[in-house]
Amino acid sequence: MESVEIKTEKYYIAYHPNMSAVRCEGALLLNGSQEYDPILQLFKQAAKSEQQSKKLTVDLRNLKFLNSSGINMMTKFIIHVSDIEALEVVLVAYKSVAWHEKLLKNLKRLMPSLITQLE
Repeated sequence: MESVEIKTEKYYIAYHPNMSAVRCEGALLLNGSQEYDPILQLFKQAAKSEQQSKKLTVDLRNLKFLNSSGINMMTKFIIHVSDIEALEVVLVAYKSVAWHEKLLKNLKRLMPSLITQLE
């Protein structure tokens, strides 16, 4: 599978199958779940593709903002991947960004097997 990207002036989301990773950059301040649906579908596609390698890394370090609709989208993604038993999901974020740490902590409650890396 080839890389998949969603790119706008404000944000960039990319799935890199050669690295088994999704990278998020910029500010995700979209309005409601409908606007987040293409991003959620990219995340789900990445998870499905990585069932063979058994690991997917989601890099949030360069994500500056995520509104409540974006948090809802991330929650839906984590609920989705929690049903994929063979897939290990790793979320990478910065400890120095307060909302990064809080988001990862809350998502880990939904999926105890979630691996969180705060740098």
